[in-house]
Amino acid sequence: MASGPPNTVISEDVRVPAGYLPPWTVGELPLPPPRGWRTWARLVGPGVLLAGASIGSGEWLFGPAVSAQYGGSLLWLAGLSILGQVFCNLEMMRYAVYSGESIIVGYLRTWPGPRFWMVWYAILDLAAIWPFNASNAAVPLAAAVLGHLPGAGSVHVVGLAMGESQLVKVLGYVIFLAAFVPLIFGGTIYKMLERVMTFKLIFVLGYLCFFAVFMVSGANAWEVFSGFFRVGTVPLRAETIVVGRHFTLTRHDGPTRLTIKGTMDVDAPLVTAYLVDRTESGEKRVEKYDKLAVLPAAWQTEFEQLTDEAVALTKPNRFTIRDTRDSVRISMWGTIDESRAWRPERLEVAKSDAQAEYYERLDDVPEPFRGWFEELLKNQGLELVGLVGYVRQHGSLPPLDWAMLAAFAAIAGAGGLTNTLFSNFARDAGWGMGARVGTIPSAIGGRNIKLSHVGEVFPLDEVNRPRWQGWMRHVRRDQIAVWMFCSVIGMALPCMLSLEFIRHAPVSGDRVAALTAEGMADRFPDCGQFLWAATLFCGFLVLAPGQILSGDMISRRWTDIIWTSNSRAQRLSGDRVRWIYYSILALYAMWGLVALTLFDPLQIAKIAAVLMNVALGWSALHAVYVNRMLLPRELRSPVLMQLGTILCGIFFLGISLVVFFMM
Repeated sequence: MASGPPNTVISEDVRVPAGYLPPWTVGELPLPPPRGWRTWARLVGPGVLLAGASIGSGEWLFGPAVSAQYGGSLLWLAGLSILGQVFCNLEMMRYAVYSGESIIVGYLRTWPGPRFWMVWYAILDLAAIWPFNASNAAVPLAAAVLGHLPGAGSVHVVGLAMGESQLVKVLGYVIFLAAFVPLIFGGTIYKMLERVMTFKLIFVLGYLCFFAVFMVSGANAWEVFSGFFRVGTVPLRAETIVVGRHFTLTRHDGPTRLTIKGTMDVDAPLVTAYLVDRTESGEKRVEKYDKLAVLPAAWQTEFEQLTDEAVALTKPNRFTIRDTRDSVRISMWGTIDESRAWRPERLEVAKSDAQAEYYERLDDVPEPFRGWFEELLKNQGLELVGLVGYVRQHGSLPPLDWAMLAAFAAIAGAGGLTNTLFSNFARDAGWGMGARVGTIPSAIGGRNIKLSHVGEVFPLDEVNRPRWQGWMRHVRRDQIAVWMFCSVIGMALPCMLSLEFIRHAPVSGDRVAALTAEGMADRFPDCGQFLWAATLFCGFLVLAPGQILSGDMISRRWTDIIWTSNSRAQRLSGDRVRWIYYSILALYAMWGLVALTLFDPLQIAKIAAVLMNVALGWSALHAVYVNRMLLPRELRSPVLMQLGTILCGIFFLGISLVVFFMM
């Protein structure tokens, strides 16, 4: 007999039909945590674990990359992403608290059945198999070893000579393989992950908060904070922006625009992109090259001249802005003071049919050019416009890096099928009926823990109804007070440091993970070594644990799928679940080594993140469908919660369509 309150008897033979998989068993819903401040103090659960995981590649790679290029004006994309995921997470965890199953099992229970959904989610899971956390975490680690960002030089390690790029590759292998150690040892996998992510969360947020408070200007902090609320605002970059040692220079050659992007290194410019923007047969094309040697011969001289101009313009604490509109070109030169404010010294207006006019004071510039200058000056090289108004006026989306923005939105918070893990971890934390079905033990050191092949639900009676409400309050606390708060802060703080130290720095491969450390050390040379080492360690700590969760995520999701739907797996005893989990983990390890060898990490991260939008959008809509089909009407989420989850799905699928049509 199953346990229950006094005078309550529940037969173990009772079964509740549940879609296309075996029916649920029935038991009593465990007591929820009591109310009060002690519950808040002990609130360590899926929110903390996945908040630690969420402060990763999105916050340390795409967040600083987007804010460096576009300021804080696009953070509303991250804000909408995180808010939508809160609705989605609550919907997914509702299913786990009721049934003790992860939401991925709920998907299999719906029409047209588990075989179809296994194939479909295998396709969506292609976004999660790329080990970009390990490859990008290798960059700050290599920079700490070398004393500078990895480049084209060579180094000797344990008596072996290798290029600096090869060192990054080798360290990527080491980090990737080391990420499996916490998954192999120590009781239950959930508890081990919880400890790792709690340490990461405390250290990273503490470090970032300290430097954001004492090193970031009030203007940059406000730009980031307000950016979360400026929904629909998009930035247009001036054609030429040179700030300190970072440069983006554009030159017009008839209908063709030539652009270089890069950073002035110690003794030579490091050009990270050569762009040729031209129209052929009525179709606009942008060709991108990463080396001068691979450029068509027709453009090499032009780009050499642009590079020489970049060398002449890159000077400490100085800026240059040039922009063109309707056959009018404006230029502005000036200095950057100690508060990081821009002070113009010379301004130029050049019309195609007239001689250029020069001004020394902004007040002397006639309208409408003065307003143009003021906008670029206030936003440091950007014009802020409304997205809807721009589309109405131009009939197209503004010229932004939409693949990067889609990646930014996708990885803000959790993203992709990672959100389904909230239901897994709610089960493994013993929340609701998860306490009655078991969890996945570690391979070594795990206790004799069993995982049931089917979920267990509870009868709707006067005992279980208040318990259910208590569990729902606990889940909401976890998501809103812990996960959402940490996700927003975890995105905002790296973006503040990015604006302060690497504004307008071009994103070059996987170097973005260590650019902030370099910028901080350059700004404060007296304590440069400490800032360099500490920020690199912080960057490493942000990225490397994300690789631990990536391996667990793949294995956990497919363990649940196989454990509940495969007839052979259903004949195994509950304690044999670990062998399925670790077999999948071994396959992922072999694939990861191949991917690290063959693919560029940041490009793969972009591709994976775009696919993650499709995965999250679909899984959010599917979660609403699952709960409406399988949960009793009384336990379904309110209409507004369901609407929020549906809008979350539409948001992420919509971003995917934008990227598809902009490619």
